Amino acid sequence: MMRRYPLSPALLTGVLAAFCVPPAYAQAASCSSLDIELAAAVSHRWPDLPSDVRAALDGRDDLDRCAQIKLTVQDTAIVVEVRLPDGRSAERTVARREDIVPTLESLLLVPPRSLQGTREQLETEGPEPSQPVKRAAKPGPAPANVPASGIRVEPVGGHPAVADRGPAAAAPRSESQLRIDLSVVSGARVGDGQSAVGLGVFSFVELSGWLVGLGGRADRYRSLAEPKTDGGALELALLGGRRLRSRNLALDLLGGLAAVLQGTDTFEKQSATSDFKATSSSTVPRLLLAARLNLNARSTLHPFVGVDGELGPTRANDGGAVPYVSHLPMWTVGLALGATVGTQ
Repeated sequence: MMRRYPLSPALLTGVLAAFCVPPAYAQAASCSSLDIELAAAVSHRWPDLPSDVRAALDGRDDLDRCAQIKLTVQDTAIVVEVRLPDGRSAERTVARREDIVPTLESLLLVPPRSLQGTREQLETEGPEPSQPVKRAAKPGPAPANVPASGIRVEPVGGHPAVADRGPAAAAPRSESQLRIDLSVVSGARVGDGQSAVGLGVFSFVELSGWLVGLGGRADRYRSLAEPKTDGGALELALLGGRRLRSRNLALDLLGGLAAVLQGTDTFEKQSATSDFKATSSSTVPRLLLAARLNLNARSTLHPFVGVDGELGPTRANDGGAVPYVSHLPMWTVGLALGATVGTQ
């Protein structure tokens, strides 16, 4: 005959505590580390940003760890987006990397446990005897802008947002950023009875949308009329302008001055009594204008297309010592195609 032993209340409590884990603890364990998603532009620029954010926030127990964090770039600003498990989301725009952690703190901060306990106590205890009892409203879906903690969240800046309980997010502002570009360009020009093809290299420094740069280009000119003559020229230019950005496109408006060096022409004449030899070279100033459209301008390497033109003297005056020397066209216009590699 089997003997039955009474099960003590203490033992029963321990078994129930071991197998009946509250859902809140399970959820806390599954959200032990922040879920951070970075856009490609942010990851390329700051590869160590996720580890820095986790190092600053993982040690805190007053933040909602189940939120999803997404960091993207819009123009020159950083967009911080937070999405909570219940579907609510918030978005802030900051100008510097240093503003990301304070912004996340304000979006992820949850009310103290004492406040949550007070609210739950008020809900369970009910009104005091001296107060009239109000009929409870029919339960229904909570408004989208009212969190579970009972603190109402108001839309900020036209976006439904989690209430900021910490430092206010930094307002968007223009950020002076220095960029350096190196471009290789090829193009064709025509004008004043001549055509030209050329290849050049240009380098620009961009500061808050303003451009300044140097460049060089070698061109081969050919006359369109008979007899057809060829001539070469080397062009050294100082350029400046403005860069206008719109999403993944950038329009460069450029202008500047150039010095064009033409090849040396030699003339020799021999006779029975004497020999004559003369040489002629020329360096003339030119005015340059150009417009370029950069495609996928946020990439480190991107192509561009453009139009350009120049105007100036055809040749320095050499006194006619050498006949039939080559001359530059007084004006030209043309198309350009190239690629740029630069910093972000």
